[in-house]
Amino acid sequence: MTVKEKVLEIFQSNVGQSVSGQEIADMIGVSRNCVWKTVSQLKDEGYLISSQTKSGYTFLPDNDIFNVTSIKSLMKSNHNVVIFDKESSSNTIAKELAAADAQEGTVIIVKSQTGGKGRMGRSFISKSENGLYMSIILRPKLSAAQSVNVTVLGAVAVAEAIEETSGEECKIKWVNDIFMRGKKVCGILTEASVDLESGQLEYAIIGIGVNIAPPSKDGFPDEIKDIAGSIYTGSAPKGYKSLLAARIIDKFFEYYPDIEKKEYIKPYKDRSDIIGKPVAVYRGNEVVCGVAKDIDDDACLIVDTGDGIMKFNSGEARVRKV
Repeated sequence: MTVKEKVLEIFQSNVGQSVSGQEIADMIGVSRNCVWKTVSQLKDEGYLISSQTKSGYTFLPDNDIFNVTSIKSLMKSNHNVVIFDKESSSNTIAKELAAADAQEGTVIIVKSQTGGKGRMGRSFISKSENGLYMSIILRPKLSAAQSVNVTVLGAVAVAEAIEETSGEECKIKWVNDIFMRGKKVCGILTEASVDLESGQLEYAIIGIGVNIAPPSKDGFPDEIKDIAGSIYTGSAPKGYKSLLAARIIDKFFEYYPDIEKKEYIKPYKDRSDIIGKPVAVYRGNEVVCGVAKDIDDDACLIVDTGDGIMKFNSGEARVRKV
């Protein structure tokens, strides 16, 4: 970590408490003058830090800064994070960077998206800064048919991160939606480039969009208010967005190095909101109705149609009212 990241980490571990410049200098092995310059830089970036002679610096509780430093100071891993204020979508930028040989593990975050999209070409409302919109560049040694594992792993990482940071339970609707209190709070879109000769992935981009709080004081637009929800029904705690981003990144990369071992399948199934329920599975123009019986080790949905068992490795499943 840089000196700035180390100083910010100390402040965020001592919110509202005075820490002397000498204490900070001793903790990170730099001079007091270096600490003073770093604190001045943090103030210029918008952090609220009070300074008092003899007592030191106090990182004020009102801080709610969302930037690379605030995220990386909370991360256990050391992946590159890049933040954009306003762009079409984080996946679009990530694909451009991946095609230009960007390092695996690079995380792209866009504060406000003008062209967010979900699965099957649907639009994804993501203009509000009350959401977290991020994409991760990956270069997994998987075939195109195995790319669903990236999505499944991502769903588990997001669910675990939300549960850890909010204290509430999440459910996962096959393949890629996270639900809380019966409403969708996160969607995941995985896009990839495939080597046509080998059938292996050249790169994969996992895009994650999380509703942290409602997009406005009026809530969600009428057309989606019955299905869309957010982690918090009012304002999120200060610093929550940085914390959630850091936890998602760390959780994802706890599983990713051993993606082929599929240790994420069990926690994925444990959170399933579909197993045992009547479903309609949509795949192109085809609709298959039945009962969702299981999700296998390849993340395929097993459906009993009444005429036999069918296995789906892609599509969209909706719970049917009977």
